[in-house]
Amino acid sequence: MADTVRPTSPTGHRGPVIAAALAGLFALVPTADDAAAQERRRVGSPMSGVGSPQDTRQPVLFSAEELSHDRDLGIIVARGKVEMTQDQRTLLADVVSYNERTNVATASGNVSILEPTGDVLFADYVELTDGLREGFVRNVRMLMTDGGRMAGNDAVRMGGNRTEMEKGVYSPCDLCPVDPTRPPVWQVRAARVIHDQERKIVQYQDATMEIMGYPVAWSPYFSHPDPTVKRQSGFLPPTIGVKSDLGALAKIPYYFVLSDSMDFTFEPMLTSEQGPVIGGEFRQRLRNGYYEISGSATIADRTTGTNAAPIVESNKLRGHIKGKGRFDLDETWRAGFDVARASDETYMRRYGYGSEETLTSRLFAEAFRGRSYAEVSAYAFQGLRPEDKDIKQPVIAPVATVHYLGEPDGNGGYWAVDANAMNLYRQDGTDSRRLSVQGSWQVPWQSPLGDNYRFTASLRGDTYWASDLPDDSVAASAQGTRNATTARMMPQIAVDWRYPWVRTDANVQYLIEPVAKFVAAPVLGSQRDVPNEDSLGFELNDANIMRSNRFPGLDRFDGGQRVAYGLNLGAYLAGGMSVRSFIAQSYSFQRNRAMPIGSGAEDNRSDIVGRFVVSPSEYLDLLYRFRLDKDDLSPRRHEIGAAGGPSWLKLYGSYIFLDAPANEPVTGKREELSFGASVQLSRYWSTFGRTTIDLTQGVEVLDSALGLKYEDECFAVVATYRRTRTRDLDVTPSDAVLVRLFFKNLGEFGLPRVDLQ
Repeated sequence: MADTVRPTSPTGHRGPVIAAALAGLFALVPTADDAAAQERRRVGSPMSGVGSPQDTRQPVLFSAEELSHDRDLGIIVARGKVEMTQDQRTLLADVVSYNERTNVATASGNVSILEPTGDVLFADYVELTDGLREGFVRNVRMLMTDGGRMAGNDAVRMGGNRTEMEKGVYSPCDLCPVDPTRPPVWQVRAARVIHDQERKIVQYQDATMEIMGYPVAWSPYFSHPDPTVKRQSGFLPPTIGVKSDLGALAKIPYYFVLSDSMDFTFEPMLTSEQGPVIGGEFRQRLRNGYYEISGSATIADRTTGTNAAPIVESNKLRGHIKGKGRFDLDETWRAGFDVARASDETYMRRYGYGSEETLTSRLFAEAFRGRSYAEVSAYAFQGLRPEDKDIKQPVIAPVATVHYLGEPDGNGGYWAVDANAMNLYRQDGTDSRRLSVQGSWQVPWQSPLGDNYRFTASLRGDTYWASDLPDDSVAASAQGTRNATTARMMPQIAVDWRYPWVRTDANVQYLIEPVAKFVAAPVLGSQRDVPNEDSLGFELNDANIMRSNRFPGLDRFDGGQRVAYGLNLGAYLAGGMSVRSFIAQSYSFQRNRAMPIGSGAEDNRSDIVGRFVVSPSEYLDLLYRFRLDKDDLSPRRHEIGAAGGPSWLKLYGSYIFLDAPANEPVTGKREELSFGASVQLSRYWSTFGRTTIDLTQGVEVLDSALGLKYEDECFAVVATYRRTRTRDLDVTPSDAVLVRLFFKNLGEFGLPRVDLQ
């Protein structure tokens, strides 16, 4: 006897027999004598993916154009746009039948199964049993959540968590919309493809990598994680190329997942001229912070001595280490470290691990509370310039800083206290210890005319204990040194004034704002008994001319009386366009002997400093900073920078000119031009390049690079050519060509980013 029902609705009609039978299409109703099956079904159907078991107690939502039930044969057949959903799993097919006696479910005609994980399986014919745990699939295709696609002739479902596909192919690439039969950009063909959902891995046996339909590599075994995996051990994109001073080279990194919060990247580099380099990076995230350590090492030739008289040493251990860590101790305090060391001054530049001139290591603890801050740190430095000597590098341990900022009173005034203690020593050179305390009070005020004032009064006291100071009372050839203990008390008052004038027209808002600052403090003279460690290389510019103490550190104090005056101008247009400028100069009533020669502030009247910032559109920003001689307005320093462009064209450029002071032998003239561009040639192709040119003596290209990148939805390749003309011991002028390959879902950490600078 057979029953036929039209139309159908969610299960529950025709009684519990049909409802249970429909539920069997997803998970068989357990029987009392099958305890093992009950336990398997309690865990859930592996088709739902790891961590998402199927709940067979959930109702089955069912619809079809026709449903028939042959009670004599025990067969239920649903026809016409069949759709069944239970516990986030949906089955679509033209015809679905279920044999109650054999516990076999079949689906045919445009079969698709949407898994709770988001994966979609397509097939011509599906035959499954044991709650969809076991079965056979003909002409299977699968669309994964990460965009990957798999296809094969036949597939076998085993144990509910393992699918074996014969003559399978995998690719995350989109098919050609004009001719879908064309091979994708790349794909992996294999005699057998195995998707193990329990291990979260896709395996290939007798695998061939094809690019544009052409086989390029073969392996008897290959695997990669399935889309549910966010981190998996395996190879990362390689880098191959040639460098004139190292020969042919290849980087083949391997990524190790050590735990949910810990990983390690092993990155060996093979070179034909100098042998292998062993490198890697270890990272761990803790409950209260994180730390990461990277480094490398090799046995290779090393050049010491000087550029004029180099000494080549064979088979020397060379390497570097870099690290960073941050740890929250409580709601107020955190601690951390930064470490950077290299075996010698040229190793990192030669092997491509950085171009820093100084490596800084630091250990610190700092506190944040309200508007106040405190820090205790220790520093060590390693100079990588030819003139740097390790025995002359300072070690600072400790340096402590406290900054207290009070709450504003009814008039907006507030107190601030700053304290600093430092101990600095060298193996060969000046040692110093410093204690500095400053208290200040500030209050703003606006007059009835609308001009703004800020009154500041401060008192600072410093004490220094120094040893091995250079003794300038003897001839330089005698290399005399002396010890000195000194204290200084520095009261200071300052008044800031600004008077903004604003005019608004139809589409433009104009700003004219004269500014001025008066500062009065004792004249301290040359301060020769105070070692200068943190205020070296001072130069007057638009950023510091209006400060009370123009020096960047504490070792030099900007004493005497002076006035600084300037003008802010601006025009702000609709759409974010603007033109802004600032120009200023200062006048000191006494010559400040602490100001270095060539700084622009060594005389009573300072050089003229300023800047122009132009944003003519949302795609372009222009910056010009300058310092002009106070007498003849000749250029002492120029900086020009530009950056911007639409999305398909990014440009940047900079020009810097620094004149050499006539009476300063150390600082030389500098004139340098840098520019770069990135151009999107088409949807997938782009090119980029940059160069740095020294204009001091003619035109000399110091460093240049040119690259070409192809990047689509599943593949990227970056080819870069770089030429450097720097010479320092074993860092010689060189040419390099490097190529990096990125295959989506096959070990990439993200597609490459072009960094023009």
